[in-house]
Amino acid sequence: MDLSFSTANARYAFGDTDRVLIDNLPFNVSLETEVGYVLRRDDATGLCQQFSHEELARFGQEGRIRVERDYFDPLAASKRLACSETSISALTDRPVRRLTKRDLYCQVALEMHAERLMNFTDASIKANKAALIERVSDRAPEDAPEPDRNGKILKSENFSKPPAPRTLRRWLAALNKFGLMGHLDKMSDRGNRRSGLTAAESSLMMAIARKYMSRDQPTIKELFEEMRLEFEAKNKELEEAGQRAMKIPSRETFRRAVRSLDPFQVELKRKGIDAARKKFRPVSTGLKVTRPIERVEIDEWTVDAQTLLESTEIYGLFTEEEKKDMGIHFDEYEDPKTGKIKRPKAARWTLTAAICCATRCIVGMVLSRAPNSEAAVQLLQMIVSNKGAWSDAVGSHTPWDMHGTPELIVFDGGSAFKSLRFRMAAEDLGIAWEMAMNGVPENRGTIERFFGTCSSDLASRLCGHTFRGIVQKGDADPEKRAALTLDDLTFALIRWVVEIYHNTPHGGLDDETPVQAWRRLNKEYGVTPPPDSEMMRLCFGHEREYRLDKTGITVLGVRYQSEVIQHHLRRSDVKPVKVRWHPKDIGAISVKIGEGWYSVPATDTSLKGVAAQTWLTAVRHVRSGAPKSNRLNNVVVREAILAIKDRNEKAMARAGLNLEDWSEDRFLREEKNLLAGVQFYEPAAPTKSKGALGQELPPEDDVSDDVDCPLGGKSRGADQASTKAAPSITFEED
Repeated sequence: MDLSFSTANARYAFGDTDRVLIDNLPFNVSLETEVGYVLRRDDATGLCQQFSHEELARFGQEGRIRVERDYFDPLAASKRLACSETSISALTDRPVRRLTKRDLYCQVALEMHAERLMNFTDASIKANKAALIERVSDRAPEDAPEPDRNGKILKSENFSKPPAPRTLRRWLAALNKFGLMGHLDKMSDRGNRRSGLTAAESSLMMAIARKYMSRDQPTIKELFEEMRLEFEAKNKELEEAGQRAMKIPSRETFRRAVRSLDPFQVELKRKGIDAARKKFRPVSTGLKVTRPIERVEIDEWTVDAQTLLESTEIYGLFTEEEKKDMGIHFDEYEDPKTGKIKRPKAARWTLTAAICCATRCIVGMVLSRAPNSEAAVQLLQMIVSNKGAWSDAVGSHTPWDMHGTPELIVFDGGSAFKSLRFRMAAEDLGIAWEMAMNGVPENRGTIERFFGTCSSDLASRLCGHTFRGIVQKGDADPEKRAALTLDDLTFALIRWVVEIYHNTPHGGLDDETPVQAWRRLNKEYGVTPPPDSEMMRLCFGHEREYRLDKTGITVLGVRYQSEVIQHHLRRSDVKPVKVRWHPKDIGAISVKIGEGWYSVPATDTSLKGVAAQTWLTAVRHVRSGAPKSNRLNNVVVREAILAIKDRNEKAMARAGLNLEDWSEDRFLREEKNLLAGVQFYEPAAPTKSKGALGQELPPEDDVSDDVDCPLGGKSRGADQASTKAAPSITFEED
């Protein structure tokens, strides 16, 4: 049987004096048409709003409509004025027993009057008292009323105690005029509620009671003794002055005075704002997110493990200055005891992470020595990038392909996230951002919970764990036990996130794993694609100014050329142009000409997708084989790049998790120390001589002696640039 409710044929009727509450907003009827109703707000605004019959039917089906009949009728208004506005069905305990007794006596009296057994005179009511009690007792509820504090049952709740004739007639009149609401009374308002203390006595007592709101957290017993001593001292002064002594409040009176203080203020003053917020903050159902990366929370966390500042793989290829730029090199210091120069061997790192609130997947991580804006920008870039290279680098069996352009990013008021560079990048990508209140981690509960899991599950597995507090730490010395290199920490962090955390059932996902949640929601809703390479350069690249020449633009020794910049060069008013380049891909740059940005590729197409750090490392190793040469063969450099990628591909991928700083100072230093005066050339290919057999070899300038390559083997170098060029030789067959 179909029990569905169709809203197409439903139609509700409202009276002119009815009050209609929709989602607890009060309305009165202004106009009714064939389409629906025009309802006017019952408040100072008086705004009107239209509702179709189908909308009202749907609201009624969802339980969002309440109708108070005849609310604006004068008689109903007089009832509300004379009686309580409490709903009769909501009455409990003693009020409902009093109402039941009054209604039973009224109904029995009306029945006996209809049977002509009794009229409403005093004599007739008294003569039929026994019959009234008998009929009421037969209909009375079985549960006995509760006795009062003296052990007696109140007459107003005792069904065996009939009312006086005058009282019965008053009950009947109220029933006839107001209905069942006429039986409601205000006995709860009775009694003397005034304090037995004078104003001076109450003031002195409350002054002591307010001391309960102190970080010293005194007990009520201690404060009561203090109050009693204060009253005794005050009474002694009054007696000497010949005045009446003050009454000392009892311990129960003082306890009630303390309990009357604002509970939130008590918790705030005794235990602090965090404890008060945690105790009184309302608990709801949490965030309402349904789509992948609809809401991404980012924050910073100090990694809870000591790490050695040495690495065994790719970092051995970096210079000390490059390690300093990446945040893995630290200044030496003088030991105050021995006077020797030392370098710190262990340190803690800052992890800047991003989490998708809908799937609980980690969509970005950056390791740095301290929180900074560059780490925040690099994290934003990682969110929109496929992170498969990182998971492959650590041998993970689970792909780390969660990426896309977020709809909303939520962060705290840290300086890294408030930086103009970070907010500009988010705006350019069309990402809305929200700055949560500082000191309220509940506003970013998803990422805070992830950091808690990191501290309890990941950090405890690492050697050099620094523990959460002094009690847990005991006598352990994490710095002496530190055995992790930066490579080890990066490997463990990526492997734990991708393999363990992403594949562990999550309570917030109804025991679904984050990977399963991402696959399901991504299939259902999809994600916004990441920006293209040009937008990546504009958002995350570094900007510098260059002057054009006929060779194009040279950035870090790489030459870029295109028809667009040559056309601009032929103009007479050529000025320095702005250039954006991306450290992760030196295969192209963006040049601003006029009001637009244009993509300009490198003349060496093999550099597409090559990182700046890989390029500089290859150049450095080629130059180390020919330190006096100022000309480098591009073929040799390309071979070095391939050798570095082949030997350290996994280590390079893991290194990408760490903050890479390309400040202006480092850029100028690299061009000055490594690339100053260096020319890159392509060796000429052998050509066939015209009218003769054989091939013509290039001049000796282009074919130099062999150069030892630090990565292994011999490479054709360029260390004979200063020697005299030999004439070309043609080999002919007989």
